[in-house]
Amino acid sequence: SARAFSAPSARSRRVSRSTRCDACRRREDESGTGRRHAVLLTSGAVLSSVMLFTTPASQAYGFGNAPPPKKSKYRSEEEIRLAREDAERRKDARDAESNPGVLVTLPSGVQYRELDEGKSDGDVVAQKGDTLFVMYTVYRLAPGAYFKYSSGGTPIFMWARGYGTEGQDDVGATYKFVLGDKNSLPRAVSPALLGMKQGGKRRVLVPPGLGWIDNETQPRPPTFGSGRRLSNHKEEPLLMEVDCVRIRKADEPPSPADLADALSPGGWGGFKLPAPPRLGY
Repeated sequence: SARAFSAPSARSRRVSRSTRCDACRRREDESGTGRRHAVLLTSGAVLSSVMLFTTPASQAYGFGNAPPPKKSKYRSEEEIRLAREDAERRKDARDAESNPGVLVTLPSGVQYRELDEGKSDGDVVAQKGDTLFVMYTVYRLAPGAYFKYSSGGTPIFMWARGYGTEGQDDVGATYKFVLGDKNSLPRAVSPALLGMKQGGKRRVLVPPGLGWIDNETQPRPPTFGSGRRLSNHKEEPLLMEVDCVRIRKADEPPSPADLADALSPGGWGGFKLPAPPRLGY
C-alpha cells in the first residue's frame, strides 16, 4: 500500500509531460489552420465583390470609346509659354486697377501719373511764372514700393489741404504759389506740373533727395501730427497728388478776389467745431 501511494517516478513525469506537449501542438495546429481558412475565405469574398461590381475597362467609357490618354507630368514648351502670357495679362490688369492713369517719365527721371487731364476745351495750361491754386494730398509709400512705383505701390496718407481731412476746416481751400519760385514746391513736383490744365490732377513721385529736404520747402504740414509724420518719413519716397483748381497767367492782372485773398491772414484754417454733447436723459 505504501508503494501505491508513493510519488511518481522521473520516467513517468517525462512521459506525462510529453503527452501534454503533443496535445498542445495538435490544438495549435488546428487553430492555425482555422485562421488560415478564415483569411482565405475573407480574401476570396472581397475579390469576388470587386470583380462583381467593377466595370470592365472596355465598357468604362462606353462601347467603342477608348479611354483618354494619360497626361504627362511634364508641361510642353507651348503650355509654359501660354501660362506665362496669362500671368503677364493678369499682372497688367492688377497694376492698371491699383494705379490708374498714364505713367509719364520726364527726361530728368521724375515720374508722375496723369489721373485727370482737366478741361478738354481749356487752352490755359500751367507755365513757369503762372500762379496756381491747388488742392493737394501727400502720401508716403509702403516699404519696398518705391522701386515698383510704375507697377504698383500702396500710398499711406500723411497730410492734405482742401479736403477737410483730420478734422480740418479747410474744404475747398487752396494752396497758392508761383510755379518756378524757389521752395514753393519740392524740386520734383515743379517740373511735373508744367503743362497742367485747370481741373487736372497729377500724382507725382517725390524721391528723397528732391522732396522736403529742409524746413524752407513748401507746403508745410498744418498740424503737429502731420509734421511728425513728415519728420519721420522725409528721407523716404513720397507722393504728392495735386488737383489744379485755377491757373492765373503771369500777365493776367489779379482779380478783386485775389486782392482780397492777398490781404487775408491765410495759412491754416483751423479745425471744425465739434457738435455739442447730447445729454442722455
